[in-house]
Amino acid sequence: MQVVGKKPIGTVAYMGGVLSVPEPFCFSLAQMVQYNSEYLCDAGEYVHYDRATVSYHAFARNTLCDRFQGDWLLMLDTDHVFDPDICARMVYLMNKHNVEVLTGIYQYKSEPHSPVLYQKSKDGNAFEMIGKWDDNCELFEIASSGGGCLLIKKSVIKRIKEELREGAFDITPPFSEDHSFFKRLEKLNIKAYCAPGIESSHLKYKEITMQDYKIEDLKFGERIEVGGLK
Repeated sequence: MQVVGKKPIGTVAYMGGVLSVPEPFCFSLAQMVQYNSEYLCDAGEYVHYDRATVSYHAFARNTLCDRFQGDWLLMLDTDHVFDPDICARMVYLMNKHNVEVLTGIYQYKSEPHSPVLYQKSKDGNAFEMIGKWDDNCELFEIASSGGGCLLIKKSVIKRIKEELREGAFDITPPFSEDHSFFKRLEKLNIKAYCAPGIESSHLKYKEITMQDYKIEDLKFGERIEVGGLK
């Protein structure tokens, strides 16, 4: 008797390690899981799902790289929201253009909310933020990005381990874990790209204080004044 199983085509993993996850991310993830099952996977295929359970990003991302299944790994941050087809579109563009590392666009939470995308500095030793690109292109080359919406082929992680003898996201001071990853790509002559048509929007939460209260915007009938102790 032949046992027939399903083959993992890739892994989607999110950065856990916190006690609470924003509800908008949970709904985005659930919608994407359903979409992947219905439209990304062929018969006999499935997408593997995983999560990091520690908050230290370098260790968490390395853990995901060590245990992912299939031909690619898509890492997502939990303070994001995205369309249900984000994984399918990124995999499609990766295969269409034969690239090994691909990121979508998301922005910093602080003003002016610049995209988390970088090019090499003039001296080649650091990174400078990318502010503008060709709006008509499907992909453009980058030197680095954040890891919050990052698709990586299995071959990349394998080369880093075998040729550099390092973890993909080991920290190389003074760089963060994501910049350190892209510095390893540079050593291996692996190019990375951004898909400007794919967004993974950053969620921003703020406390509501009395400074946000605009009493002048209340209608007269809603305004009740009371006395108090002095």
